[in-house]
Amino acid sequence: MSNTTSLTLDADKLYDNAIASIQLGIEDFQLSQQPDNSLRTLSSIRNLYAGLLLLFKYKIAKSVDTPEHAYVLIHNPPSKMLPHPDGKGGVEWKPEGKFKKSTIDVCGIKERFHKFNIKVDWSAIEKLQDCRNHLEHLHPQNTFGELAGFVADLFPVLESFITNELDKIPQDVLGSSWRTMLEHKTFYNSKLYECRSTWEYAGIPEGMMEFLPECCCDKCGSKLIKASQDSLEEGLTVEDFESDFKYLCVACGNINLFTPLLMQVFEDEFFYWPPDGDEPTIEQCSCCQHDTFVIAEQECRWCGYTLDYTECSICGTELVQDDQDNGGLCSYCNYLCNKDD
Repeated sequence: MSNTTSLTLDADKLYDNAIASIQLGIEDFQLSQQPDNSLRTLSSIRNLYAGLLLLFKYKIAKSVDTPEHAYVLIHNPPSKMLPHPDGKGGVEWKPEGKFKKSTIDVCGIKERFHKFNIKVDWSAIEKLQDCRNHLEHLHPQNTFGELAGFVADLFPVLESFITNELDKIPQDVLGSSWRTMLEHKTFYNSKLYECRSTWEYAGIPEGMMEFLPECCCDKCGSKLIKASQDSLEEGLTVEDFESDFKYLCVACGNINLFTPLLMQVFEDEFFYWPPDGDEPTIEQCSCCQHDTFVIAEQECRWCGYTLDYTECSICGTELVQDDQDNGGLCSYCNYLCNKDD
């Protein structure tokens, strides 16, 4: 039985294309910062992400000895294979029906990395993938702030992969593009630290602080957002003046209310979808009236409210917010007790 293919793949060309895509992405990134050139933003994100995936595919292709095996690894297999007589008493396995040859996607890359023990931070890759998908659905003029974060996040992923998996020096591989990324990463981290420090006295509820790092400007998508100096000078806090406290975006200068950003990240973290049969993950807090009471934690992330009674004193059933006025009883035991009265 034979299922080999005569098709081959030149891994070195894959590598050259990967580096070219990344370098073009960095060039577009630099050009996108110039006035009236924001259309370069989307081109940058596409080239950078495509280059990253091509580099991953190159590593997979170099994990085998022959160009034929490299081709098979990089392409999706036919969905259906059936035996065909070869006219010599044997059979050949061929794809059934029309089969469009396509290269593997992120899921396919991840599967092959696992089998070939190739290491990469997949949580970071998935984050970059979400960012790319998000930018694809936005108007290019509204994406530069998010692109800056993407380039900064891409830097450590490339550095680790090129160094540890390709056994190459990033500076040699990417040349001036690497210096541009390094300078941007250094600058971006410095500005990010500066921005985060302004929230120290903004009075964000303690239970909501973990969502601050994912808050983005609602105009350009940048995470470089500061607590508004005007709000701080007026003595406002997020907790007590949620409808008034504002933020300032360092990337685009946008000024807007901060709480909607914080709540959006919170809701994304505890997202559930009833049409799919998902159970609610959050509910309104009976103490502060915010929709921030996390059911699994039995605690409000906004005001810190927790239950006075956690289980029924008679039957031991776990209690919820609606049971708190029953003096430590579940609704059923409370009903029985009141019924006897």
